[in-house]
Amino acid sequence: MYRKDSENMKSLLIKSRKNRKGLSGAVTALILVIASVLIALIVVAFAFGFLSFGGAPTVQQSGAAYITNGGTTLSVVLTSTGNTVIDSVGVNGALESANIPISPGTTSLTITLPTSASLNPGGTYTVTLGLSDGQSVAISATYQ
Repeated sequence: MYRKDSENMKSLLIKSRKNRKGLSGAVTALILVIASVLIALIVVAFAFGFLSFGGAPTVQQSGAAYITNGGTTLSVVLTSTGNTVIDSVGVNGALESANIPISPGTTSLTITLPTSASLNPGGTYTVTLGLSDGQSVAISATYQ
């Protein structure tokens, strides 16, 4: 009797192993393809600066800046390491709010200056741009 029970147990064990189903090859391949695409998208996003490892972007002046149009506009080229927004513009004691988005890379901007600023042609002024992350950028600009 012991022998017969032992054979039945072996038979049941073999059958249960055959009945187990794992993931098919196609499902496994599909999961690997989806994971690969997601990883590639994340790498590309980091490479082009759409995502960052944290920290605020750095914004700085690139080249000369000029005040024109009767002292009402600032023409400047800025270089940024990430997305940010200029939310204030100040010059010569005058300050106004703004909403000027800046993308990663080099951007040429024409910014309206505060109307209450009294500027003299030929002078060099420091224009302070307040950023949405709390930082500020000091721009040296010549009034033409």
